[in-house]
Amino acid sequence: MTVGTMEYLTAGLAIITGIYAHLTHKIAKASEASVQAIREQSEAMLRPYVTVAPFVQAHATLLYLRVENTGRTGAENLRLTIDRDFCQFGETERPEKNLRTMSAFTAPIDSLAPANEFLFALGQGWVISGENARPEITPLQSNVNVNYEFRGRKVEEVNRVDLRPYIGSESERDPVVEELERIRQVMKKK
Repeated sequence: MTVGTMEYLTAGLAIITGIYAHLTHKIAKASEASVQAIREQSEAMLRPYVTVAPFVQAHATLLYLRVENTGRTGAENLRLTIDRDFCQFGETERPEKNLRTMSAFTAPIDSLAPANEFLFALGQGWVISGENARPEITPLQSNVNVNYEFRGRKVEEVNRVDLRPYIGSESERDPVVEELERIRQVMKKK
């Protein structure tokens, strides 16, 4: 072999080695990204999720506010705050009926385990949204701030509570309950 041929082969080998190094680097970066994505997905599946949502109790006219951990681990050092007063059942005479001043909204909660919840009765639909409703004491919209920790991480979320979609809605009716109510009314008359 001549010296020129050796130089061409060496140059070709250097180029191939460079391409190989570049591709290896890209593969390593892709693997790193995959591992990170799996780590994030695993955390998302296992972390706590504290949700705040209103609901109508079945077979009744009561609106409730549910604070629930729908995740798979406990929410530690949970703090709930609501941005405005909400007087349950429109009762302003009793300060303990104001959600904003209740213990759950003023003091830290050590832990909220998975599938555990707090239920707060808000009131009947006509008290909250009827013609005599008082939006300053039973607001149709509010924000509940939720702060908690898990595995050394801090989570801060704002949950918008909007009762407007419930105006005019009804809960399902149980025919057995309705029949029992009719029987009660008949018995009451006798």
